[in-house]
Amino acid sequence: MAKNRELSQLGSLIVVDTNGNIGIATPADTTPNVGIGTDNPQFKLDVAGDINFSGLLRQDGVKFAAGVGIGSTVTNPNGPGITNRIGLGYTDISFVGAGMSVTGYGSTVVIDFSNLTVRAEAAIPGFTLMDTTLNVNVNTKYSVKTVAGVVTAYLPASKLVGDFIELVDTESTWDLNNLMVVAANNEQFKNYTTLVDSPLACDVAGAAVQLVWQGAYWRVNA
Repeated sequence: MAKNRELSQLGSLIVVDTNGNIGIATPADTTPNVGIGTDNPQFKLDVAGDINFSGLLRQDGVKFAAGVGIGSTVTNPNGPGITNRIGLGYTDISFVGAGMSVTGYGSTVVIDFSNLTVRAEAAIPGFTLMDTTLNVNVNTKYSVKTVAGVVTAYLPASKLVGDFIELVDTESTWDLNNLMVVAANNEQFKNYTTLVDSPLACDVAGAAVQLVWQGAYWRVNA
């Protein structure tokens, strides 16, 4: 079967609406796909070969900027939404201009491809004051004051591997009034030797404790 058609043969398939838009009419029993360079298109428009165009590429009427490409002047909107985190805390990756920035807990690494330079922009995140019983959040540092009495920290039930919580005794009173850490769903804590049931009692004055979720238990770094 010939793969070319005279224009007169296509006349019944080309339709023009009242707004002057040109479309291709197809029988109900056929797949309305158009192929360029292929006679077996799998999509509405299927091109086998390179494409050259001017203007904007749009998705659902919105300028398409979700891809990753050097030279783009638009931040990758999927960057802040990355769920597969790297290391402790979280990592966001954004592609802007001729470079890339990687932002993790407390610092940002910027890679400039235009002159092949790398620079680090360190930042020290602040502490959240905690002087009463609280449901704590992951990837947050708490200054825990137990001057008035025992304080309990309830760990979140929802977290990802690598998420952490830092608890610091800035007033050196944990030996007098303990900090009690309660894990969700009967989860355990693991120090350098063994697993410990919840709650975890922090009773050393001036201590700093980091809890890192390992998927099956909270790793205790103190």
